[in-house]
Amino acid sequence: MSEPENITQHNEELHAQLRLFCHLMLGSADAADRVMRQIYHRALDHQDDQQHRRSERVRLFSIAADLCAARDRTSHE
Repeated sequence: MSEPENITQHNEELHAQLRLFCHLMLGSADAADRVMRQIYHRALDHQDDQQHRRSERVRLFSIAADLCAARDRTSHE
């Protein structure tokens, strides 16, 4: 498998894992899809801040956990 194929497969797997994580956290596929868009926007906005301190996977899951927790809190208020 070539390097671009490896990168594409890695990105697809990471996206699927993030989406599943959000779906499980929020209990809804629609809510997970909305949060997925926010995750990538936030990751792009703060890319330079944390690029060297954390791996992409850790950074994206951290953003996902923060967004899902915030969304869960607001839905219970």
